[in-house]
Amino acid sequence: MGVVILLFALAFFFGLMNSPESIGRAGERFVDKKLYKLNPEHYKTLSNILLPSNSNQIGTTQIDQIVVSNFGIFCIETKAHSGWIFGRADDKYWTQVIYHKKSRFYNPLRQNFGHIKTVKNLIARLGIKVPVYSYVAFPCADDLKITGTDLVGYAGEVVDKIKSHNQFVLSNIDRDRIVDEINQINIVDNNIRKEHIKKINEIIDAPPPVRYKNNEPVQGKIENIFDDEEEYDDDF
Repeated sequence: MGVVILLFALAFFFGLMNSPESIGRAGERFVDKKLYKLNPEHYKTLSNILLPSNSNQIGTTQIDQIVVSNFGIFCIETKAHSGWIFGRADDKYWTQVIYHKKSRFYNPLRQNFGHIKTVKNLIARLGIKVPVYSYVAFPCADDLKITGTDLVGYAGEVVDKIKSHNQFVLSNIDRDRIVDEINQINIVDNNIRKEHIKKINEIIDAPPPVRYKNNEPVQGKIENIFDDEEEYDDDF
């Protein structure tokens, strides 16, 4: 009986470790470690921030990482997807390919668009003017085939993109005011956070099936493999 219980416990543990939530958190922690290596004299990194939002249908917006720096503010959406990632900047859904299995997921650039709006509104209330940039990090992808944008990359590439902004645009005082404001309004209540995740999943968990004009994605023809030509809209 003891062996059976142990086997069930191990199966449950490994199931949790391989759940989408656990994989996602592991990816975010990996990106966190990369971002925390930025010079703390100029960069302040905030992780897993949930802010109230008036710019979407949910009422809250969750941002994986916000880097507040003297060189601007950077909102990062982290996706721990493995395999090959295909997409265009304006597509509503991108495609993950693992061997011959294809699945779709919501375009993280669109997801981050709502995050940017929320942060800009917060800054405006403080009377501060500073550019806010959007980046998407794929720390676990085997290959990224994203066209029409340079805002997507592996974790190290995203850090390099952030460091490429080297023009001082924000004083230490205003930088710290923004950090303090974000920390003060960050929602830490677990029930509210669970409800936010539930609402997000209801919106993005049922993408349409993958449809290709060709049977397989072919390098060099990525721009033409998708059937959908949906317009950009204001999502969360």
